[in-house]
Amino acid sequence: MKIIHIVESLDVSHGGPAICVPLLAKHLNSIGCSSVVLSVQATKEESDSIVSKDELKIVKVPLTGFKKIKYSSKLKSEIINEITKDTIIHVHSIWTYPSYAGYKISKDFGVPLVVSVRGTMYKWAMNKSKYVKLVAMWLYQRRILNYANKIHITEIGEKEAMENIGIFNDKMLVPDGVSIGNKPDDLNKKILKSVEFNKNKRYIFFLGRIVPNKGVHFLLNSFKILKHKYKDVEVIIGGSFNDSSYCSSLEKIDGVHFVGMLNEFEKHTMFSISTLFVLPTVSENFGLVVAEAMSYKIPVITTTGAPWADILKFEAGWWVDLTEFNIFNAIDEALSLNSEELARKGKNGYALVQNFSWDKQALEMKKHYESIL
Repeated sequence: MKIIHIVESLDVSHGGPAICVPLLAKHLNSIGCSSVVLSVQATKEESDSIVSKDELKIVKVPLTGFKKIKYSSKLKSEIINEITKDTIIHVHSIWTYPSYAGYKISKDFGVPLVVSVRGTMYKWAMNKSKYVKLVAMWLYQRRILNYANKIHITEIGEKEAMENIGIFNDKMLVPDGVSIGNKPDDLNKKILKSVEFNKNKRYIFFLGRIVPNKGVHFLLNSFKILKHKYKDVEVIIGGSFNDSSYCSSLEKIDGVHFVGMLNEFEKHTMFSISTLFVLPTVSENFGLVVAEAMSYKIPVITTTGAPWADILKFEAGWWVDLTEFNIFNAIDEALSLNSEELARKGKNGYALVQNFSWDKQALEMKKHYESIL
């Protein structure tokens, strides 16, 4: 069985799919599938540390049209070159040209199609560039979703979100995975120096795109007050600056370190020194960074916009409605706990995240592929 994975970009600054798709492909290969990942390369400086370290078949086609829609005149021919008699096309992004190319070839060659929506059908997401998306839905996107053999969702709320806009096609629920174990023993000294690492301090870590719906401002507003109560605490903000006006609006506070995009080794280092992980998000279709934090036995604070209710069940941290008051109280409560209590919550999170190993998720995905064939 061969899976042609199509993703609009493998640059890690794109977040989720650029990281999850290569890891899914890698683990599918380990259980007998043959995977190839196709993407559009918009710049020569693309940062793809995820794919470069694994032996994956990657085909990147050059951008030949508008960057916004990720158009490449060479994408279709490369997809066709990969088709075999037992192939499934799995499109991991919508709204842009790669999703249409995957759909068109699926239809023309009679190849089964799976489409991952990855949080793009929530109401708040649909309201972003609302009128452009309404036109796109009318022109092609609704047709693609209704044509697909199955639609891949990573949390159950996506099913309701899609049905609210009239998409009732078959859904398959397979959360993203997280890499557990086999962590490097050493740390990146350069990035430790950049945050003036002090082993006597405690660090709160945020990782994600620096955009309004990720809620960095909630964390900063809370820290601005709490730093006077907890003088040994500092904040590390990691992630790409995708919204320049929002980034410039964030207050510069002593004890807050903006470290930008992180490669895998740098990310490992930041997780390794962190006492607490905070993601005050509006909405997540999975929240991979939450799972990654738990894989490092770090207690987490996130919101009910992320599908992590089990955090409360496992006593692995705090899962709260998104208000400044709730985020402040959760951070205050976490920092007031002694190291033993925090370590217990971290171990509980580690137990929880075992359910989301890539091995398990790849096996579940393979079962869905087999049912389609």
